[in-house]
Amino acid sequence: MQIKPIIIAFLCSTAIISCSKDEVQELESITTKSGGSISKVSFSRYGLADMLYFPNMETFYQTQMDLEEQVENHDDAFVEQNNNLNEDDLIDEEESSGFDDEKPLTEFENSFSFYSLRVHLIQLEHIWLDQFGVNDSFDVSDSPYNHFIFDEEKRAVLNIDAQANIGEYLIQFTRFGYIQVPVYEMELFLDVVNDPSSTNTNWMENENVVVVGGYYGAPQNYANGTDDNNYDPVTLTEECFADIDNDGQIVYTDNRKVSWRHQLKGDYIVVKAKAKTRGFKHKRGKWRCRRLNIFAKVEGDISSTEAIDCDVYKYLDEPKGRKRRKVIAKDEEIHFAGYVIKYKAIEGITKSIHGWSTNRTDKIMLQ
Repeated sequence: MQIKPIIIAFLCSTAIISCSKDEVQELESITTKSGGSISKVSFSRYGLADMLYFPNMETFYQTQMDLEEQVENHDDAFVEQNNNLNEDDLIDEEESSGFDDEKPLTEFENSFSFYSLRVHLIQLEHIWLDQFGVNDSFDVSDSPYNHFIFDEEKRAVLNIDAQANIGEYLIQFTRFGYIQVPVYEMELFLDVVNDPSSTNTNWMENENVVVVGGYYGAPQNYANGTDDNNYDPVTLTEECFADIDNDGQIVYTDNRKVSWRHQLKGDYIVVKAKAKTRGFKHKRGKWRCRRLNIFAKVEGDISSTEAIDCDVYKYLDEPKGRKRRKVIAKDEEIHFAGYVIKYKAIEGITKSIHGWSTNRTDKIMLQ
């Protein structure tokens, strides 16, 4: 197979071969910034945002798990240091000191001079929130921050279009999985990006395209029927269901509310049941995601594609309450063997629970 310039960029960035001066000149705008086994790769000549390169899926997911642990420890230390403060005083202390609750993610991104999906969505949310006053009626779950990439750690390692270069593949992440294209098939990858329905280019029929865990899957707040763009039908039976992503808001006071979200997802390595609660408060003339005493939980029996029909696969009981801007409760399994498992919500049973202070609200995943 002919080695195209993009493959040479990949090899140079990972030090597999040394590149001559002529080869480097041929690459033009394709550049890398290394950091251990992870590099930043630029495909600007193709109109793509910079991506991070990871040598394999294991490194990709392990990096996220390491970052998540660092963020947890960093934020817990701040709360412990200020455990004598009430909610308002804690917000004041955080904002006056310039404390960054996701500092490990910020430092990771900055180490590669990388403009991530996480930073992009935070900026979009600030612009979006600025249009609302304390008396305006709006739903915080409509924020552009509420992207189909659920976890902040994953957003930190993806570019603004939810893409990464993992091993020998360019990866386009989707609502319930990802699309994988060999790195030497750049034109094919551009078809995936620019023709998502595959209407004009028929890229879905190309043998070099691998769809893992579903295409773009069901839209949010969708739990009936099948999706025309999904190779794996999202409806499995009438009593249990995979690939769920629902959200909304709960209003507590005139200047305080939370967004809630729950998700079931499975792909090549990770299967998760997740619940996220984010706190919002109007203070100093602005609505912002702010540190509140919030709660999230996934609870109840759950089935899976490993179970027969809708038999119970496991019981979920994962609560999390903190004085934070957001809390995420989750049950996850890691399967490096390389086969897709999906959790299935059982009708009327599997749920998430969200709240502020002592308030709790159940959100059934499948009704």
